[in-house]
Amino acid sequence: MENRDFDIVIIGSGMGALTVGSLLSQFGNKKVLLLEQHFKAGGFTHVFKREGKFLWDVGIHYVGDMAPNSPLRRIFDMVTGGKVDWAPMPEIFEKFVYPDFSFSVRNDPKLYQEDLIHSFPHESDSIRRYFQDVRKVSSWHGRHMMLKALPPFLDTFGAAIDLIGASSALITTGEYLDSNFKDPKLKAVLCSQWGDYGLPPHISSFAIHSLIVSHYLHGGFYPVGGSGQIAQAVQEILKEHGGRIALSRQVSEILLKDGKAVGVRVINKRKSEESGKIEEEIYYADHIVSNAGAYNTYLKLLPESVPISFRQNLDSFSKAYPLISNVTLYLGLKDDPRRLGFQGENHWIYSSFDHDKNFSDGYKWTEGGKIPGVYLSFPSLKDPKAHAHTAEIIAFCDYRAFEEWKNQTWKERDDKYVRKKKELIDRLLLYVEERYPGFSQLIEYSELSTPLTTEHFTRHQRGTIYGLASVPERFKEAKSPWFSPKTPVENLTLTGSDAASPGLSGAMMGGFAAFTRVSGGISILQLLRKTGPAR
Repeated sequence: MENRDFDIVIIGSGMGALTVGSLLSQFGNKKVLLLEQHFKAGGFTHVFKREGKFLWDVGIHYVGDMAPNSPLRRIFDMVTGGKVDWAPMPEIFEKFVYPDFSFSVRNDPKLYQEDLIHSFPHESDSIRRYFQDVRKVSSWHGRHMMLKALPPFLDTFGAAIDLIGASSALITTGEYLDSNFKDPKLKAVLCSQWGDYGLPPHISSFAIHSLIVSHYLHGGFYPVGGSGQIAQAVQEILKEHGGRIALSRQVSEILLKDGKAVGVRVINKRKSEESGKIEEEIYYADHIVSNAGAYNTYLKLLPESVPISFRQNLDSFSKAYPLISNVTLYLGLKDDPRRLGFQGENHWIYSSFDHDKNFSDGYKWTEGGKIPGVYLSFPSLKDPKAHAHTAEIIAFCDYRAFEEWKNQTWKERDDKYVRKKKELIDRLLLYVEERYPGFSQLIEYSELSTPLTTEHFTRHQRGTIYGLASVPERFKEAKSPWFSPKTPVENLTLTGSDAASPGLSGAMMGGFAAFTRVSGGISILQLLRKTGPAR
């Protein structure tokens, strides 16, 4: 089957795809088709339900900067047509829990700074300088991302602006901390959110660290009704302009003619399962946008005959730096967790102040080693429309621990795999129970997802959740040109986190950068002017 009904074809339906699809529909008057290989739209923004009442998000655990009329909220409302509401988390929205010390983060940067100085008065000057540096480097990161979207004739001008602040950004988080602080406990506290970008201090870029810290300086927010509202809102916008999201469509190849992207070859998974044979479809369009990530786009979807000068370097980069995978324990609760003192805040629980060790031990614990740390979250306490209480426990792990089952069918893996999951469930619950006695008694339902689950539904390499690593080299365009909405193939654009940065807001900004490229240079500021003043 061949289809030529759409102006734009987008591979995937995650936040980067939803963003560029919505904007091209609204402000480019384009008929846009999103092709999603999962049977649910939204990528990491989708939700699922069990027992008819327990609802969990799979990737959107909290988002910063979503206060009414904030710049990011205005941008997000533009993408969703203002149809997604955001509930603020409590004043204390994060707790960093260590063996003999805990620290509560309040949703005001002045109070956060004061609390740090109160706990570490001997480092007061360095703490004040840290908050200044975080803001400065975060601003550089924003400029760096948006300058990548400039039309070609402005690239030279943009490169000159991009140099401002780059020296501080292009070092590791560990290098910055070691140069500015002495207290190892304080260094650990400042890095406690490293799970939000998935890399420990010795290899993570201070740019990505600063971006995440800055993003949450005013607290966290959660989508009312769950993150599934995001894809629903965008799907309505697409339909209004003649577009849609097609599910169970696995893109197998980007098609080219005379060196230009002209379409995609697709496997209709639902029809293939019904017929017992491969059922292919071909969609042609004026422009192809990929939300499949740089690795999949350049190394899997484009034919090897297409000349991509950095293919080998991209492959080497993906092998040189760790791809972050995880297990998630989804819990349905039979009682209100507020009975144990939880109020909806996140808990980052660690076994050590040494985050580099916590990270390396994350590759051992699934085989019997000590659990180095977990992230504990309560979606039902964040969502005012939740019908039943839920919790999530997330722990980083090594894909190799599950690799022997990678070729077995989803939901049909053998008893050894089932026993492995049961063992990990018990150990994770015990780890939290040791810190919060009585927690296990709340459990009514439990289900564990592994990196194989992520790989099956997203086709991300080795079940990674954050795309390619946010190391300093990521932000050196001469060395890593694949981290950009621009591609060497005419009429092909990259969107999502690999075009910007990890997380929902990063993927959304990747979508804006992609829109700017495809639309011929329309910027965020121009769009904000078109949509009128803040509400």
